[in-house]
Amino acid sequence: KEQLYNEIKTILARQPGPEVAEQLSVYQSSLRAKTRQLKAMASELNLYQAQVNEYKYEVERITRELQDVKRKYYEQKRRDQLAKEIQDEDNALGKLQAAQQLAAAQASKTRYTGGGFAIR
Repeated sequence: KEQLYNEIKTILARQPGPEVAEQLSVYQSSLRAKTRQLKAMASELNLYQAQVNEYKYEVERITRELQDVKRKYYEQKRRDQLAKEIQDEDNALGKLQAAQQLAAAQASKTRYTGGGFAIR
């Protein structure tokens, strides 16, 4: 019996005491709290990643829209410049024709000098 008693005593001596059980309980509650915190942070990270993707899409859309507006602006500016050049050419051509007509009219007109003789 005494040998059995000593064996049980050594086995019980190796068993953890109440302090270890209390410490294990603290660790388990701490682990549960950290797990909850980790899950909350993971869901928050997913939310922020979704927002980042939305913002990237918005930036791409606005960039495309800006390029389109720039293209339209420069096309319109080029059309206006071409129209102005054509109008300037027409004005210059009109002035040239008017000057030619005036010169022709003056050249064909009979001029008289002091003696009444016609000079052509």
